[in-house]
Amino acid sequence: MQIKHKDVQIGERTFRIKKFPARTGSFVLIKVTKILAPLFAGIKMNNAKSLEGVNVDDINISGAIEQLSNISEQDFNYLQEQALKVCFELLPAGPAPVMNENGMFGVQDMEDDTATVMALMVHALAFNVTSFFQGSGLQGLVAGLVSNQRG
Repeated sequence: MQIKHKDVQIGERTFRIKKFPARTGSFVLIKVTKILAPLFAGIKMNNAKSLEGVNVDDINISGAIEQLSNISEQDFNYLQEQALKVCFELLPAGPAPVMNENGMFGVQDMEDDTATVMALMVHALAFNVTSFFQGSGLQGLVAGLVSNQRG
């Protein structure tokens, strides 16, 4: 059975992260892999069947930071908006959407809380994207991304 949500604690607040709708998740996955592919290009897979078999010392950290700095503001805003739309703060009256459909924050004190917004974004992307690379028959995708970047 697929897990449909994950609860996370950020500071004193509790949030529920849900799965992306399939169509949104598909496009987010394409965006994320486009951003991450060059990061994987510098990793020596050494016949590893998954990322767990990769030597962390082989990761080019400066190259990773350089690639992340190349993301356009438009792509970043898209990813952040989609990630926040699947996040809900768990309040006594029930779950409240962190971001409404109109792009406005739906809960208090988020407009200037960069740390919480970024943490939610990372949690939402990780929750929604990592399962795609694990045990889904698509583990070869990372190896394919690496070989395509080296060609």
